[in-house]
Amino acid sequence: MLSVMRMNLSDLLKGDKIKKIEPDPEQAKECLAASERDLKLAKKMLSADLDWSFAIAYNSMLQATRALMFTDGYSPIGESYHIIAIDYAKIKFESKFREIILLFSDMRKKRNEAVYWEVGIISEHEAKYAIECAEKFLKIVREKLGV
Repeated sequence: MLSVMRMNLSDLLKGDKIKKIEPDPEQAKECLAASERDLKLAKKMLSADLDWSFAIAYNSMLQATRALMFTDGYSPIGESYHIIAIDYAKIKFESKFREIILLFSDMRKKRNEAVYWEVGIISEHEAKYAIECAEKFLKIVREKLGV
């Protein structure tokens, strides 16, 4: 298994995790809009369902990462696109934003557990923190993309 610290885009390409595509600014724009939508919805869901609020905040981060990938001219391959997106974010940002990228990875696991295995496991604190992190992450991606 590749060390996360040594992983690079070549590793993802060689491992058939991503493929090179023409940069797609329209798709990136749609993903950023979805990220914004999800962030707003995650905030609204805080009072209704903490599990879904958390899951939607995670999805905001996923959509922001997809925007980055489409802008850079990459697309995930296969069924593990959530993991691939996180690996891509690690390659692009980890040295500068290590804590938020590690949280993104942890959120994927916790979201999976909350959505598929155990209802009611997300605390109010976790949901609020996930939203804060999604806001920060979207800002980081927007700055990287210059939008």
